[in-house]
Amino acid sequence: TFILKNGGGDFVLRGRSAFPVEIDDEKTVGILKTMIKGEIDYDGHAKDLELYLALKDDAWLSDEDPDLEGLSQTAEGNEVLPLYIIDDKKMKATKLLKRYFDANPPVEEQIHVLVVVPSQRIVDDYSLGFVDCKIGFYNDIFDADVKDGWLHFIQSIPSSAAKSKALLVRTSYQTIASSIQEFGKVGIFKAIISGTPGIGKSLFLIYLLWNLVKAGKKVLFIYHPNLIYYDGLGGVFELRELPSVIEHSFWDDNLWCLFDAKEKNQGHLSAIPYDSCNVVLSTSPRRDMINDFKKPPVPRVFFMPLWTEQELEQVAPTFPLVVDWRDRFKVLGGIPWMVLEDSEQEAPKILEAACKQCELDDCIKIIGLTSTITEKSKVVHSLVHITSEAPFTTSSVCYASEVALDIIVQAKGVEAKQKMHQLLQSCEGNPLVASLCGYIFEPYAMDLLEAGGTFKYHELVHGNKKAKPGERDLTIKRSSRIVADKVSTSHISNQLYVPRTKNFTAIDAWIPQVGAFQMTVGKTHAIKGGAEENLKLLGNNGNKLYWLLPPLYYHSFTKKTPQTIKQYAVLIPYPE
Repeated sequence: TFILKNGGGDFVLRGRSAFPVEIDDEKTVGILKTMIKGEIDYDGHAKDLELYLALKDDAWLSDEDPDLEGLSQTAEGNEVLPLYIIDDKKMKATKLLKRYFDANPPVEEQIHVLVVVPSQRIVDDYSLGFVDCKIGFYNDIFDADVKDGWLHFIQSIPSSAAKSKALLVRTSYQTIASSIQEFGKVGIFKAIISGTPGIGKSLFLIYLLWNLVKAGKKVLFIYHPNLIYYDGLGGVFELRELPSVIEHSFWDDNLWCLFDAKEKNQGHLSAIPYDSCNVVLSTSPRRDMINDFKKPPVPRVFFMPLWTEQELEQVAPTFPLVVDWRDRFKVLGGIPWMVLEDSEQEAPKILEAACKQCELDDCIKIIGLTSTITEKSKVVHSLVHITSEAPFTTSSVCYASEVALDIIVQAKGVEAKQKMHQLLQSCEGNPLVASLCGYIFEPYAMDLLEAGGTFKYHELVHGNKKAKPGERDLTIKRSSRIVADKVSTSHISNQLYVPRTKNFTAIDAWIPQVGAFQMTVGKTHAIKGGAEENLKLLGNNGNKLYWLLPPLYYHSFTKKTPQTIKQYAVLIPYPE
């Protein structure tokens, strides 16, 4: 629908027909909207009409211009409308008409204003399933802006515990959103956003929504309890229900559907014809939700990484009552929901309660995208976290913290010791098993070193050597361990020393004139930098590295780089 102005201050409304509208140029755009409403078939509010200057190459649009045919068509799939419906051509309701026409006076037989009736267009196309959005946040998202690493909104973010009007733009958000938008340029695209419950997947969807709306995309935002639709032309609507799958002009490859699985089930997702549009699904690990969705075309999967202490420090001021957030982080790990939002219960108590509800197998089971959700698995998420690194397309698992691991060992340690051989043998490559067994094995091996005695050992040689050294006995004298800041030539011979910090070097302990010791329950443990220099400080007989190994790896363990270091495998029996 368009307006053109005749020489005598006479406006003519042009669409599929033309008629005059008389108005003084001293009147406001808002009054013009009211007059237009009276001349067209429109049941909405005059204030909701949108008027745009019909300029092409900074000149009024000619009455004979070929763009007119495109402008008179419906919005869906229209490539001409977006060229005219842009912010810098939008007429503000409070401005006087002469403000827009004095500088470049209109002449007859030219079109000057485009009138957009978004709500009427939607009602015409999809019956009465769409209504103008009354939720301020979604209407005002166009005005959101990034400043100092935060995305600032006009209204509070829906479902935000802190009722915040700003969202921290994590580096991972930027990376994943950029990847999704790039993949979306190729064709119909499916993606899954996953991670530990409480990590911020829903907030990421808000950030992605802002990016897509800013880019002028059609977006259907399914975010409990609302269904919000952006038509790509500035219109924002609430849906009473989803359009039928036969509405092909709605469900097309130009539509982005952002689906937050919170409070949803597989039935809700299957109502989306995800072979017809771009779909981004945000969900915690749930096999039932993604079983059908992950069928070809296979969706791209992204994992939200754990929050760092620095990131939590930035958002902590929005939770002023949680003054002990840093202590909670050290216990509960980088899950903002647990650290900042669900803060009534003491952090260690949360982990202790979770551990009581779990068996040992639950504590070492790898959680993945296709895990089954049960009441017990929900509890396990407080102990075991999913994490990821850039570009966030693969995941791993880790314990929430050393405190969490300590609580598990206290509760399940005896059983784990009894099953260590079985655990190591059947779960090779499982980082949780490695962490748990290592956490038990290291202090156990250290106690054996302190007690002294005779240990079986053999030298590790380069793999090319055919002759393998025979097994010998290593005798270590009893001594009480001494904590030291670093290796020193002044240390006492045959005395056991341990570093003050766990990440001191590649060595876990040392005995001058005997050698250095490294405990491991895996095959792939590397020698860190600085170890070679420290070994030289242990005397002529101490320039050696002993790997303390469980029986499973004693014979198969290989020499590590740098090969110039003399290395030996020492047999440590399984704890009883």
